[in-house]
Amino acid sequence: MVQILPLNGLTFNREKINDISKVLAPPYDIISNEQKDNLKKSSPYNVVNLTLPDDTENKNKYKNAAEILNTWIDRGILEFDARHCFYLIEESFLEKGKRESFIGFIGLLRIEDYKKGKVLRHEKTLPKPKEDRLNLLKTCRTNFEFIYTIYNDDDKSVYEVLKSTTKNNPVISTSVDYDKSLSFNFWKISDKNTILKITDLMKPKTILIADGHHRYETSRLYRELIKAKERLKETAKKINKTSLQKDGFKPEDYILALFVAGNQKDIIIHPTHRAVKFNKLFLPEEFMPIINKYFKLENLENPSEYLISKKMHGSSLINKKSLVIYLNERQCYFITLKFNIKDIYKNLGILDKDFNEDFENLDVNLLHKFLLGKLLDYLEIKDIKFVHTIKDLLKIINRDGKNGCYDAGFILNAPSIETVEKLSSIGLIMPQKSTYFYPKPCSGLVMYKLDR
Repeated sequence: MVQILPLNGLTFNREKINDISKVLAPPYDIISNEQKDNLKKSSPYNVVNLTLPDDTENKNKYKNAAEILNTWIDRGILEFDARHCFYLIEESFLEKGKRESFIGFIGLLRIEDYKKGKVLRHEKTLPKPKEDRLNLLKTCRTNFEFIYTIYNDDDKSVYEVLKSTTKNNPVISTSVDYDKSLSFNFWKISDKNTILKITDLMKPKTILIADGHHRYETSRLYRELIKAKERLKETAKKINKTSLQKDGFKPEDYILALFVAGNQKDIIIHPTHRAVKFNKLFLPEEFMPIINKYFKLENLENPSEYLISKKMHGSSLINKKSLVIYLNERQCYFITLKFNIKDIYKNLGILDKDFNEDFENLDVNLLHKFLLGKLLDYLEIKDIKFVHTIKDLLKIINRDGKNGCYDAGFILNAPSIETVEKLSSIGLIMPQKSTYFYPKPCSGLVMYKLDR
């Protein structure tokens, strides 16, 4: 059973913040150093001060974040909602020149072990980001950002409950200063009957983590840490209980989450491309004969962002498995797998007994496991940079390739939501950076302070 709860959300006080668009920020893990500086310049109260705090002379960044948080609460910059709420958001964005949107609601999700099969992951995590987020959570005891989750609502039962709220004027209606193509409508759901309907409808669902795997893992670790130190009983006494919360509620058992119905047509997954530096020279005359054994090669002349996108999209429409290898403005190769990947692995003697065709056909596995990991393993990968757009990848290779930073760019297609859900449901975890759910909901609309 999936357990969700409303919360006394911590939000920016709109009487103190004249322009809410200037205090919002993207999720911490996609913010560059340059963007971080710009966000801090946009407002002294931008949430990036909490999600990506800085060290100071007298304190480390985590203690600095805690001090900023407490100061903002004391000064009324941030305030707690008097009532327990779910928070409904509608996010509008541009996709290929068209205005798209989706809705979701924010609440607390009870943290579960994956083996229970109610909360599913789809990507692997790394220890360093988890250590960073754990230190921030331990020091501040606050979820400054929500994780982004997907659930099935094919019968639109949850939507039917939520849509009545969208008929009201939103509490907040704003664009975001960091990206003018994004805008948000934001409502509060505090009616107890409506909240109970939502919680009941969500109980039989399965929740898929779309974005926020490291934050979810961090909360799991923190929960276990609190249990180990026998603090749960003392912490529970501090919690304000309501009729919607059972006795024994423990704040560390929950994480702030955005719940989005996956059947909405505007839910989009973008691929994450790769810029790669090798230890050895990446020479076409050496690698092309090797690749040609298994891939059909097409040299793309004048390889623009439009041409590459068109080729990759066309391949996905006919279920062909294709990648693009970009070296520079004159050397760009569109490669398409000639044979079934299962037959290839069988002939190479590397067919695993647990082989899953959907999993092995993921672009990230074709790239890392087969192309780079098997055919071109002699090159020895030195460094990988993950890039979200073809435009940015071409810019990086064209600029950095001249001084040897990156040898080549590899352009991929994204998996479908159906594939992600299918693989997650049977416990197959994709490599890191397999998906990029777009757009990322912003940070700063609502936070969860565990001690409230």
